[in-house]
Amino acid sequence: MQNTDKQWIVDLFSEQQTQLHRHLSSRLANVADVQELAQEAYLRMLRVSRKEFIKHPQAYLYRIATNLVYESYTNSLTASQWASEEELNKLEMAEPLPEQAVARSRQLQQIEQAMSELSPKCRAVVSMRSRQGMTNPEIAEQMGLSTEMVKKYMSKGVAHCRKRLRRFRDET
Repeated sequence: MQNTDKQWIVDLFSEQQTQLHRHLSSRLANVADVQELAQEAYLRMLRVSRKEFIKHPQAYLYRIATNLVYESYTNSLTASQWASEEELNKLEMAEPLPEQAVARSRQLQQIEQAMSELSPKCRAVVSMRSRQGMTNPEIAEQMGLSTEMVKKYMSKGVAHCRKRLRRFRDET
């Protein structure tokens, strides 16, 4: 990395340092934490390999800082602060009530019905995304489509399923 490659980050940080500290101070009680998280935000910005991926560097810097606040807060909580040991054990052993299982089964049938109403390509896109966790570029490559077409099929499929589920819910 050359010095000039990251000069934009140095400029951004020096320009935004006071406001960034103010932003963090409004969310943190400890001044040392404010300084530490501001420094960490700066370091994370330095890890950006290509500036052109960031359309709004100032907004990106503040998003990093806000995420760091959330990370520091959640990392400081112990498991007992999230939930008691008893509550955690109940969650691990909890089985759905019979009526919950029936409702879930009915909802799955309704989703299958809505999916069957989609065109084969649309159904395949929605299925690859929701069931297999594939990304839009992966789906596009596998199906020989553009990523824009994948987005359109996904949008159309999800909208149809939501509409049908609302209709099923309103009927019952």
